[in-house]
Amino acid sequence: MKARYIEHVNTIRNLSLGGRLGAALWLHNKMIHNNGVIPDVVTHNHLINGFCKVGAFDKAEWLIAQMSYRGPSPNCATYNTLMKGYCAFNDIEKALDLLSTMSDDDGCNKVKPNIVTFNILVHALCKKGLSDEARVLLSKLTDENRHKNLTASTILMDSYFKNGNTALARTLWGEICKTSKELDVVAYNVLIHGYYLSLDLIVVYKYVNEMLKIGLDPDNFTYNTLISGLCKVKRIDDACYLFNTVMSRMGVSPDVVSYNILIQGLCNVGNVDNVVKAHELLNCMLEKSLVPKPRIWNVIIHGYGTNRDKQNAFRVRDQMITHGVSPNVFTYNALIHMFIKTGEIFEAHLLMKEMLTIGPLPDTVTYNLLVGAESEYGHLYSAEQVYDDMLKRGYRPDGVTYTKLIKGYCMRGKVNEAERLFFTLYDSDLLIDHVPFQILMKKYFKMREFDSAYGVYQKWLRMD
Repeated sequence: MKARYIEHVNTIRNLSLGGRLGAALWLHNKMIHNNGVIPDVVTHNHLINGFCKVGAFDKAEWLIAQMSYRGPSPNCATYNTLMKGYCAFNDIEKALDLLSTMSDDDGCNKVKPNIVTFNILVHALCKKGLSDEARVLLSKLTDENRHKNLTASTILMDSYFKNGNTALARTLWGEICKTSKELDVVAYNVLIHGYYLSLDLIVVYKYVNEMLKIGLDPDNFTYNTLISGLCKVKRIDDACYLFNTVMSRMGVSPDVVSYNILIQGLCNVGNVDNVVKAHELLNCMLEKSLVPKPRIWNVIIHGYGTNRDKQNAFRVRDQMITHGVSPNVFTYNALIHMFIKTGEIFEAHLLMKEMLTIGPLPDTVTYNLLVGAESEYGHLYSAEQVYDDMLKRGYRPDGVTYTKLIKGYCMRGKVNEAERLFFTLYDSDLLIDHVPFQILMKKYFKMREFDSAYGVYQKWLRMD
């Protein structure tokens, strides 16, 4: 009989985890009505969790009502599961109502919220930007749980940092240090990442040193935050030293994120030596069977392209294909941009034709690159052809498209055509920056048509 019971509850749990909730509920009801045996609270919690995941809260609530009526009595995990479900579907009000039910002191509900309950609610409130409400909730922690509130406090501190409330985050950190018996790596990582957001690297290093002093070893997240911060302030040599030397000494192996951050940092600096280093890092990843997403391949291709190194740009593209990563529109745009920089407009058009033939399909940026190149070289007829093809294929020109054409017309003295496009752009609902206004005003000044220039200036002021 016991073996049969264990088999049934295990089946219900596995069915619930697999999302087969109808079958799980059928077996649950069969056990009760046919065999007179009630599954334990853990099995009920599995079922409730399954229903919460799919938003079937009526069934989850019904199960809890049945548990309260005939057993087993719901425990804190039961309520936490339902609460987490409400939060996942953005129903914070119901989650807070449930907390009120648990916190009743009238004796009707003997299940008291635990630290997990508060962690769930604080996380949900912070996710919705309700940091003040989360802090009020934390203040309601019982003395019994107050020293265990490190996770919830860390979540709140992270929210403060992300909302730019560094002063509140610092105050909360002081409270955490006073009330928590043991600080952990996660808490320090949130603190370090918070100061990284404002690129305050002096404070970042201060807290890394503090971690080491109290015996906490920085992990991948810590080092990735440091490397990212150094890359953002262009301290690439320091970032490379941290990646190549410090992490190795500390026994921390770089992960995919570490490689991605440093590769992008190297390529953002722009010179060819750093792009070569980024390519070497890519090869290290591949040797370790870490195949990055297209974005990382593209940034290296763009780096080589910016430095007009066509051979290596295409070598990376070929490597990409060899490792099963399909070039996307950004890959092609980087290659087209490279050909435009080297003045090889015909080759850029060939790549565009390849996109139209075998994919990926071009986007507005692709067309803008070619429209801009043809306009810059004075090939206005070709620029118009690209523009017409863009319209024919259902692409909507944006402000950049019109600006490139306006510039091309002004360069060739075709002011009437430039004016026509300018007014088309001005009357549209497209976002417009200062550039088209300045191009046309500059042309009018050269032609000594000051009234026309002033008219454009007035339109510019009205845009603001």
